[in-house]
Amino acid sequence: MKVVIIEDEKIKRITLRDALLKEGYEVVDFESPIFAVNYIEQNDVDVVVTDIRLPDMDGMEVLKIIKKINPNIMVIMITAYGTIENAVEAMKLGAYDYITKPFSSERLIMILKKIEKYKELEKENIELKKTP
Repeated sequence: MKVVIIEDEKIKRITLRDALLKEGYEVVDFESPIFAVNYIEQNDVDVVVTDIRLPDMDGMEVLKIIKKINPNIMVIMITAYGTIENAVEAMKLGAYDYITKPFSSERLIMILKKIEKYKELEKENIELKKTP
């Protein structure tokens, strides 16, 4: 499963990337949401983990753009400034989950495992529908 991380906080970004690589995920990380969006437009991506507060473009805008590029990409929003309003807005825009900082890499990995199971079931369902 290919995961893109968009996080301007370098230590958090590297920590998440290393933890996900260790779990066997294919990971590409970006400080800039603009570079990340360009990458997502040109590559197959399963999941995007994005901070809400970013330079140049906020995470909600990133979420909207990703969902236009490919509505099947699962987006996990992360923020140190979580509010119920932000969480509700993110979910309405199609976010899969919303996590407030600080959080452990294990929590993110648990969410990614749920997404993997969901995608496996979805694939299985499509295959079953093809069977006469």
